[in-house]
Amino acid sequence: MKMDVNDNKLKKFIHLYEISRALTIDHSIDELCNYIVKQLGLAWNQTEYLFPFIEIDDTCFKTERYTQALMHKFSAPVLVNGKKFGQICFFYENLDEIEWSDEEDLILLQNLANDLGRWIEQKKLFNEQAKKLRELQVIENAANHHVSLAVTDQNGKITYINQKFCAISQYSESELIGQDHRIINSGFHTKEFMARVWNTLTKGQIWKGEFKNKTKDGTFFWIDATIVPVTSTQHAIPSQYISIWTDVTAYKQLEEKMEEQVKELARSNDELEQFAYVVTHDLQEPLRAINSFVQLLKKYCNEKLDDRANELISHAVAGTHRMQLLIDDLLTYAQVNANQTMESIDCEKLLRNVLTDLSVVVGECNAVITYDKLPVVKGIPFQFIQLFTNLINNALKFQRELPPKIHIDVEQNFNEWIFSVSDNGIGIEEQYLERIFRVFQRLHSRKEYVGTGIGLAICKKVVEHHGGKIWIKSKPSVGSTIYFTIPKSH
Repeated sequence: MKMDVNDNKLKKFIHLYEISRALTIDHSIDELCNYIVKQLGLAWNQTEYLFPFIEIDDTCFKTERYTQALMHKFSAPVLVNGKKFGQICFFYENLDEIEWSDEEDLILLQNLANDLGRWIEQKKLFNEQAKKLRELQVIENAANHHVSLAVTDQNGKITYINQKFCAISQYSESELIGQDHRIINSGFHTKEFMARVWNTLTKGQIWKGEFKNKTKDGTFFWIDATIVPVTSTQHAIPSQYISIWTDVTAYKQLEEKMEEQVKELARSNDELEQFAYVVTHDLQEPLRAINSFVQLLKKYCNEKLDDRANELISHAVAGTHRMQLLIDDLLTYAQVNANQTMESIDCEKLLRNVLTDLSVVVGECNAVITYDKLPVVKGIPFQFIQLFTNLINNALKFQRELPPKIHIDVEQNFNEWIFSVSDNGIGIEEQYLERIFRVFQRLHSRKEYVGTGIGLAICKKVVEHHGGKIWIKSKPSVGSTIYFTIPKSH
């Protein structure tokens, strides 16, 4: 039975008002849409013939009596941020059984759709803001455990600090807000340094570096800081500055300790080298005297001594000779770090002179020594002579039955020369490669191969003194290649 028109309108407005009230309350989208469907059915009071239907983002909300057999509908689109997000519809079975004012009811339906669209916009915005807030809270909680955060205004006054900042500085939040960073200034940095920092920031550029600050109780601490200026446009004056920093006091203390240890080690090395030089130099004279006396003894008493005595004298002569070689090598090793003038060295010319000095030994071994074009480098000539001499002697000494073949090559990269000295000698097993550059390290007995065990240690010291590094690659019964680098002169 059809109701009075005015009664129908009143019922519609009552239920539409209830819907409008619901739009002011926080619901889920599902809860709200189900509620609207219910109220729309009551508003038109024709539930036997009229079936409200809401479609939002591919989700449908309808009454229990809704049937797929319904063919006709009135609808209004739900717009969210200007795009169709769904629709509000009325399905019906028989238009003759319902009262519907096309103009008035469609306006009401569209207004409701508009209100629902705005509510969804606000809901989505609120959800996004809530999500961002949760993310920020997670970030802040993480930051409170690892980094200090501070925000200042354009005048440098602190407007925000996190818990980590308070914990390290020993100041409370209330003591810091409204202050500037001078409250933790240690006085360590110069005015010029602070001016450069501030000049960088006011230009809108990020500043990174280290600060030495002071806590409330006067304790000094170091921070590694990144300060980010916040501007609205590219060329605008920053309105805020965000400071992010970590406490690196422990690292700075370790760094200072290491620097002091390096200085102490350098002093110890200088003293040790001086001691070695003095000792070896003072040994020269008595050793020469011993050698001379033994030689005279052999000369004047040779026929008067038996074979055993002559054998002992020969051992003494050989011993003094080995001792002389050892002292010479120790003197060379001790003098590597001595202050000497760097100059340009034509390595190819220097190598030719070295090979001339070694020509007798090379000839006795039937060795073949070749080399590629070598560069001009910056270094100490005498030490380079020692370097090439020792490397070639080493290759000649540890030869196989085959005549020695030695090749000296060089490559270059961006900032250094990479020299190599290759041979076809006995080679070295891999487990011994790290030992050969140590002082007095021998892999063979003196009966097998003569030497002091200092030659390659001298090479290592010379190379490192020139800012390079040295290493070896070797294969037993095949040969070895010793590599060393020398920085390019600029």
